[in-house]
Amino acid sequence: MRLIAHRGKIDKHDISNSKLSILKALGKPYVDGIECDVRLTKDLEVVVIHDPVIDFVSNGTGIVKQMTLKQLKKYRYGNDSFSEPVLTLKQLLRSIHSDKLILIELKDHDERLVQAVHRIINKFSKLHIIVISFSSSLLVSFQNINPHVETGLLIGYFLNQDKLENDFDYNLFSFHYLDQIDMDKKLMYFNINEKEKLEKIVKKRNDICIITDCASQFELMRLFPH
Repeated sequence: MRLIAHRGKIDKHDISNSKLSILKALGKPYVDGIECDVRLTKDLEVVVIHDPVIDFVSNGTGIVKQMTLKQLKKYRYGNDSFSEPVLTLKQLLRSIHSDKLILIELKDHDERLVQAVHRIINKFSKLHIIVISFSSSLLVSFQNINPHVETGLLIGYFLNQDKLENDFDYNLFSFHYLDQIDMDKKLMYFNINEKEKLEKIVKKRNDICIITDCASQFELMRLFPH
């Protein structure tokens, strides 16, 4: 079992998609990688943000795709105890010096995001990057322009149930798809934050990745799964 820090968090106190949290997670020996989310700005810069708006993650307000990078930089992102400027994907990848997994989720359903992410990650060939998305069409587009980078389709929340058979490197399931765990494919399970769910998954198959906000709590289970 490998543990992936969801949005760079290893516990509930970390700031989602922040440079501080991501680098801290990558520095932990029990963490095998991180996941982050990216969106396009109005001027086609790629920023590391989960929500389509900045209202809940910053001291500002607005819609990411309707704001330029310069406008986004006017605000601080985080919480009352810690904040940092908006993080671009390029800035994040420049700061990573690790061979651990870097999962990049495409949040915008926009072909321009595929092109922009491709241009950026091409400059970081030494990093082990996996591009993931709920959009199979975006992943196909990415494969067409960058077949050397691994891809993974997110399956869950009533999305992509008809796409279990695909040409991507990974299937990433929600817990609702526990019965699919024996498929002959590289697997990940996302948003697994309860010990009971983790135990059920690992009992069926241990050679998978778990994307979780609770990597620090699951450390011992990773080392001693039985």
